[in-house]
Parts: sequence; C-alpha cells; structure tokens
Amino acid sequence: MKSISLLAAILLGILFPQLHLFSELISYLITLLLFFSFLSIKIKIFYQNAFLVVLANICIPIAFYFIVLPFNPELASIAFITAITPTALASPAVAKFLNLNVEYVTFSVILTNSVIAIALPLILPLLIHPTHAISTYTIFLSICQLFLIPLLLAQAVKLVIPQLSNFLLKLKNVPFLIWNILLVLVSAKATDFILHTETSPTKIIAIALISLIICAVNFTIGKLIGGKQFSREASQSLGQKNTMFTVWFSLTFLTPIVALGPIFYIIYHNLYNSYQLMRIDTLRS
Repeated sequence: MKSISLLAAILLGILFPQLHLFSELISYLITLLLFFSFLSIKIKIFYQNAFLVVLANICIPIAFYFIVLPFNPELASIAFITAITPTALASPAVAKFLNLNVEYVTFSVILTNSVIAIALPLILPLLIHPTHAISTYTIFLSICQLFLIPLLLAQAVKLVIPQLSNFLLKLKNVPFLIWNILLVLVSAKATDFILHTETSPTKIIAIALISLIICAVNFTIGKLIGGKQFSREASQSLGQKNTMFTVWFSLTFLTPIVALGPIFYIIYHNLYNSYQLMRIDTLRS
C-alpha cells in the first residue's frame, strides 16, 4: 500500500498542477522530514564499503556531465544535478522491508548527505552557471541550514527531552505523510512548469530518458561496488536518492527545468522500489 500511495501522490500532483501555488512549503517540509529522520537514525558500526558509495555518488554525475555536454550543455547540467543526489532519507525504511542491512544503508544516508552537502557548492560553480549571481558561500549556507537545523534540533530533543523524542518516534506514519505531500507538491510544480513553458516535448523526453539511464546505472554500479557482502545494500544506497534535496536546490538556485531530472528520478526509483517490495511479498506468501 505504501508503494502504491507514493505513485498516487505523484499522479495527484500531475492531475492538479494548481497545487504548485503551495510549492513554497517544500523547503519547510524537507526540514521537518529531516528532523524525523535524524531522530530515528542510530549508527553503531563503521562501514568502510559505504565510502565507495560516496565516491561513486561524486564520480557518476561528473562522468554523465561530460558525456552529455558535447550534445547539449543544459541537458548535461540536468544530468549532473540528477546524479549528484545523495542517498534517500527513506532508504533505511525501505531496506528494512527488503530484509537488508539497515545500519549499512543508514550509514550511507548520513555519509552521502553530509559529503554532498559540502561538495556540491564547491563542484557546481566549476560546471554550471546559475541563472542569477550567487556565491559558493550562499549555496553552502543554504544547504547547511537545510541540514544542520533539523540535525541539531533532533539531537537536542533526544538529549534534553527524551520523552518527547520517544513520543515522536512512535508517530511512524507522519514522515511518510510528509513525503507524500512533498511528492504531490513537486509533481504539481513540474506539471505546471511543463504546461506553461516553451520547452519542447523532445527535450522533456530527453530529460526523462537521461534520468532513467542514471537510475539504472546507479542501482547497477551500487550492486557491483557492494561486493558479495553488501551488493543489495550498496545498490539501494546509490540508487534510491534524496531527490527532494536536489529538487529544492534546482528550484532555489537554478531553473525549474533542471528540477525535472530529479522529478523523473522520483518516479523511476519508486517504481523499482515498488517492484522489489512486491517481489518480497510474493516470496513471503
């Protein structure tokens, strides 16, 4: 039902593009989602293999950028932003459903999101020119605020008011509800942009295709670098992306068309996750 609800949220945003009027709530909802995620994240074991996931998370977008650049600079930028997205915050929950090593995936979430938050402001000016003049410091400060505020607040609540932390952790459906609302707003924003832009259908199809290839490459390379012990965990960590972060980033610092790459990626990795969950359910039955 959860996998179906994710697709239903995307469809709702497509059918009601006027909901894009509430898209200013996206950054606040991401902060709230991060807060709940940081409340539940616990790391007890250090996984060296997860550093390969981080390395791939940086090398793959750069590779895609230079592969696509000779054909179309704008598509190259979209490919880079789509592929640079760190591991999804919801990955540990999906890993649990898939009977994977949850701690490995959780470690990847913290590692990739932290590294990409630092690396993106440094790499971006070398490859992409934003639509308006912004400094590396401005990008870095905005990303830090997005991550640090919920991280520090979550740690403060856990240390100072553990009763509140335990209560909030029991509200397991709230983060999933927030995620669904985000999917609706992002889908509505993308649909409204497509309906009111002069972007050609050919370019939109090209963005969709590039995003699909990136998704397939991520899951495949993740499986390879994970080795025999962590093949599925690394595949999930590299393939399932925190697309809401790069959607927010694109809408804030770049252009709505760049956000289409991560938005298409949302559809693809959720379709793949739905397929994996259905396979698990079939095996259990």
